[in-house]
Amino acid sequence: MTVSVAPASQYPAYRDDPDALQSDSPLAIDDKPSPSPRRFNKKNLLLLVAIAALIPVLYFFLFWAPSRKSTAYQLTPTVKVADYPTELLPASSEGRLIFIGDIHGCNVEFAQLLETVGFEPTQDKLILLGDFISKGPDSIAVLEMAMKYDAACIRGNHENTLLRRYAKKHGQKFDNDVRDRLEDGTKSGDLEHFDDDDDDDGEGATTVVGQSAKKTKRKAGGRHAVHPHGGQKHASAHTEDDDDCMLHEMDDTLESGDFDPSTGGFVHVMADEKKIIKKASPEQIEYIDSCPLILHIPEQIFGPDGGDVAAVHAGLMWDVPTLADQDPAVLLYIRTLLPPNNSTASPSRDGILWKEVWNDYQETLPPSQRRTVVYGHDAKTGLAIKKYSKGLDSRCYKGDYLTAMVAKRDGLGGWKHGFYSVKCQVHDPKLPGYVDGKF
Repeated sequence: MTVSVAPASQYPAYRDDPDALQSDSPLAIDDKPSPSPRRFNKKNLLLLVAIAALIPVLYFFLFWAPSRKSTAYQLTPTVKVADYPTELLPASSEGRLIFIGDIHGCNVEFAQLLETVGFEPTQDKLILLGDFISKGPDSIAVLEMAMKYDAACIRGNHENTLLRRYAKKHGQKFDNDVRDRLEDGTKSGDLEHFDDDDDDDGEGATTVVGQSAKKTKRKAGGRHAVHPHGGQKHASAHTEDDDDCMLHEMDDTLESGDFDPSTGGFVHVMADEKKIIKKASPEQIEYIDSCPLILHIPEQIFGPDGGDVAAVHAGLMWDVPTLADQDPAVLLYIRTLLPPNNSTASPSRDGILWKEVWNDYQETLPPSQRRTVVYGHDAKTGLAIKKYSKGLDSRCYKGDYLTAMVAKRDGLGGWKHGFYSVKCQVHDPKLPGYVDGKF
């Protein structure tokens, strides 16, 4: 058998020269390396991180912040004096005016007090004497109840502080920042450390029964009510004839609150007010903003000798003849006056209680010029009933009582009134028996 071998010239060129392989040949193999994918270097990574961080910032300024600003309630000028509408005054003995002292967010006790007085929304009218928010378990619930029952309200120092902070948060102007003039020699004196309460943590309370008093210990739970003109339930009655009926009179130990005596400056944080601002609806902020500093009631609720009535949070200066001329800082913070002329509010509890001077001065005036003040704020003094002043702050936040004064027509052309109280839980975390109910 003969085997023929093809000459070398007939072999495909690729056998000796791979570069000679044609790309269109069925045997062609691409031995060239493919380009490697672009690697992520550090510079590109940093760029992506910067873009990712910029997206939420742009969203905040372009979308979220403008929408928040547009939905914020626009504060209105502070009303110093408002006249209570005469058409809302009870026309008969069926309806009543119900004044309530500092609630401080104690919503459960607020509801209990309304139940205790037998509140009838269609006939009775509520008047809140300021500091109805802040510090207690649920200020939002208190606001909801107040608005539900169309309660008239007075601006207290805590409402004023909340509005100031609300204005700052939303880039608005606030026209009642009394801190800027508390040390300028005005009649308000230096009251800045009263931006919070200064009631102490004392363990005892004085309850006055008629003209006799005895020392009692605070007890948790329970409640008591005092009915007008001697009727009573679980408590002693307080009458108009008591020269100075004081419930829960405490010692003079101050708490720093907003003011640090060691530094002479503000240290106030009040986280509650920040929570309220976050949780409150524009309508609730509007309600707080609507509260005047003074609510004038042109009615002789306390008899012809008592004159008309001014409802205010802290008190009035005795030597300022008109309500419109009263200093807003005094209206929000006053407790005591400095001797010898008692014409300047004290920056501490040194001096004499403003109500003492007020009552003495009213006796020197003709009956047509006299005025009775209904107020709160002074938790340390407690329930303090005098002829021309009715103090209703009885330290509910500290575990004492929440108090109401109820006034109704007597059917003979005059008025009669009485006092109701309910026992409060301890809502101050610094005190024994504290009940944790924060919202």
